[in-house]
Amino acid sequence: MPNADLTSILKRIHACLSRRDYTTASTLLTKAKLALLSLNALIPTPTTSQPTLALARETLELGALTSIRQQDPEGFTRYVQQLQPFYDLPSSRLPAAGGNKSKITGLYLLLLLSQGDYAGFHTLLEALEVSEDGCKFEEDVFIQYPVKLEQWLMEGSYNKVWDATKGEGVPSEEYGVFSEVGLICFQSERVRLQKGSCRSPT
Repeated sequence: MPNADLTSILKRIHACLSRRDYTTASTLLTKAKLALLSLNALIPTPTTSQPTLALARETLELGALTSIRQQDPEGFTRYVQQLQPFYDLPSSRLPAAGGNKSKITGLYLLLLLSQGDYAGFHTLLEALEVSEDGCKFEEDVFIQYPVKLEQWLMEGSYNKVWDATKGEGVPSEEYGVFSEVGLICFQSERVRLQKGSCRSPT
């Protein structure tokens, strides 16, 4: 039973992440993706069953979270791109319950922000606002975290940004790991913004 085999692999990946064994998790993720390939489920199709869609989403989400914990933003971005077709499915095809869309999306917003990609950041926010989950947008701690950071950056409240990325306000462990990747980028962005504010208009 292919789904049962994949479920077993995913349980082992969860266990690896719990004990911070990211090397083994990465090896198991390769096996999980091969299992998805055999199920023709790397990309959702009209004939893909809901249980298989949920397993595919879980596989890719675990890959994204493993990439973050390995401080691999490029790998994380690839997983986010692979997840998007699953996140775009209506809830009747793939319910949000059981998934990590908010956490993954919030982490991706944080990555865009740390890279200074404000156009991408706001494009994604606008897409979230018009989605079927838009009504929960302002209540979502994972989404509001990067939104607040962006607001503080624009205000020049850099100490608030620093405190938020190191303190108890971090929404999950992955956000704390991300701060190690992103803080240098935030510091570079701080210098860029400060230089811009010092330029005289021509």
